[in-house]
Amino acid sequence: MSTGRQPSRLPFGFVLPRWLVHVSAALVLLLATPAMAQIADGELVIMSVDSSRMPEPDGRSNRIASRPVAEGVEEVTGRLNQQGGLLGRRLRVVYENDQCESDESAAIAARAIAQSVDVVIGHVCSSGAIRAAEMYAAAGILMIATGPRHPRLTAPNGRRGIHRLAGRDDRQADSIAALIADAFSAARLAIVHDRSLQGRGMAEEIRRSATEVKMPPALVATYASGTKDYAALIAELGAARADLVVFPGQPFEASMILDQANRAGTRLATVIGTDVLGADAPPSRLLSAVDTFMVMLPWPSLSADRRDPSPEDVSRELAGAALEVWAGAMTEAGGRAPERVTAALRDRTHPTRLGAMRFDAKGDAMVPSYVPHTWHSGRWQAWR
Repeated sequence: MSTGRQPSRLPFGFVLPRWLVHVSAALVLLLATPAMAQIADGELVIMSVDSSRMPEPDGRSNRIASRPVAEGVEEVTGRLNQQGGLLGRRLRVVYENDQCESDESAAIAARAIAQSVDVVIGHVCSSGAIRAAEMYAAAGILMIATGPRHPRLTAPNGRRGIHRLAGRDDRQADSIAALIADAFSAARLAIVHDRSLQGRGMAEEIRRSATEVKMPPALVATYASGTKDYAALIAELGAARADLVVFPGQPFEASMILDQANRAGTRLATVIGTDVLGADAPPSRLLSAVDTFMVMLPWPSLSADRRDPSPEDVSRELAGAALEVWAGAMTEAGGRAPERVTAALRDRTHPTRLGAMRFDAKGDAMVPSYVPHTWHSGRWQAWR
């Protein structure tokens, strides 16, 4: 079973922004097409940006591009307009699709600048969102990105008016440490990794985060990838009396290690895996070898509300929540001035379908970046 998620820490080539070129292009558009650039008096303009690689229907194909961001935005704007709009103004939506391409994202940003939109909701892919964000920040346009988890969107110090309604890929270790401190404070922690660059790096991050929350590991152990006999590792776990193991490894190797430990009489109470172990259904021998096996999967988890939420479901809900939190901040600010709305987004919480939302000083949503899940009824479900 595939979750349809992109793996964490995907490398991508970051193209140096050329926002001055695109702002110039936006000015050309503004002069050449004044009808497009004009905003009707009293309207608030929202730009909805999906990131589907499938083009919109062109009459030659029955395939339809996925538009979850647009659907989430439409739902909220429809409701607000039925209630009289926002601050006495009607909301109008402009639809775009960057097709997960950074050049197309830059072109869309230029159009947003030309049209003086009030807020951009979307840009789901990290590379395109990062490229567009610098242009939006330079032009003073608010953006609430839905989906990009790459730290660079808001790092190192945030950008003017740029917000992210999603977790961050670099905070998985912090989420694991917080879980352990909150739910397993009496456990003896061990961290086991496969000596790979990724495994070693994640293990060190987990060790550091766990130490910061006063849960230092009793053991950090390693194994060589491809090994079939894990007796030495199992002996280390037994000697350390570990009853909670964090495993930033691969599912097949994890199942072998835990199965052999169980057969040797070193049954582990709890095992926590990183998101690598949540890519597919866990091997049955892994589940039977421990009392509780959980993996960390990206926030938000909608499984408590609906069965088998798709990536489109998640994207739709994030878009709706992004517009809801912006509407709350607009009301709090009492106007459309970007600086005042940004202050309201970062100083106050506002209700949304995903709970009360607020952003930190960098523009990142104050949400758990990763949520523990267990395997039940053939699918991953949020723990507790």
